[in-house]
Parts: sequence; structure tokens; C-alpha cells
Amino acid sequence: MDNRQLSISVGAVDEAIKVIREVTKWLIDIEKPLWKLEDITKEQLLRDSKEEEFHVMKVDNDVAGAMILKWNDPFFWPNIKQGQSGFIHKLSVRRKYSGTGISEKMIEYAAEECRRRNVDFLRLDCAGDRKELCSFYEKIGFK
Repeated sequence: MDNRQLSISVGAVDEAIKVIREVTKWLIDIEKPLWKLEDITKEQLLRDSKEEEFHVMKVDNDVAGAMILKWNDPFFWPNIKQGQSGFIHKLSVRRKYSGTGISEKMIEYAAEECRRRNVDFLRLDCAGDRKELCSFYEKIGFK
């Protein structure tokens, strides 16, 4: 991303939810819904996630993307004990930053957090019928 300043804010719940809602609405508008808008609220998301699991990436202080990075995920990954993996959820990039590498940078950040915590695996789940999305994740190393 040329000479722009990238930074990550941890615990930025409201900013993260704003980005996730924006992307949720866009996906609904293009008739490729992934999440339900009524599920993307602070109350709903904090039921399963802690505030410190919300991350936003900023480009020159402008919020560009968001994700929830968890260290335990018994709902989607019930057989994996806490501390064995990091789990990315709701990775979202604002449309104006689409194609700029923000997703990759956020995933790199999550991978670095795993290394810092001595966690061997970074996981995410993705709908198998989302061929473009699956291809994107596979290109950056996910299986």
C-alpha cells in the first residue's frame, strides 16, 4: 500500500461493527449475503466474542477493515482446545479499500499474533460455495 501508514486498533468494537455492517449490507445489496444484518449488532457479537477480540486496520487513521480474532472457538471448532489456534471471523474490508491488500495485511497481522502467542495454527471458516473467496484464502496459504 505505497507509503500509507497502516495500524491495528485492538478492542475497537464500535469501529469494527460499523465496517462489518457496511460489508454485510453491501453483500446483501449485490445478492451475495453472508451474514444477517440483524446479527451484526454490538449486543449479538459480544455474546460470543470479547471486546479485545475486535480488531480494525486503519490506513492513515481511516478505518479500512475489521475482523474478530479469537483464541477459542467451541462453536465452529469444538475439538480444538483453547490456545491451540487463532480463529478469524467476520473479516471485512470497506469497499473503498477493496483490492488494496487490506485483507492480506489483516491476515498477516493475525498470523503474527499467533507466532507471538506460540500458537501453531490460524484458522477461518468459509462457505464452500464462495469459490472466489475460497480461492483467495487458498492463494494466501489456507487449506
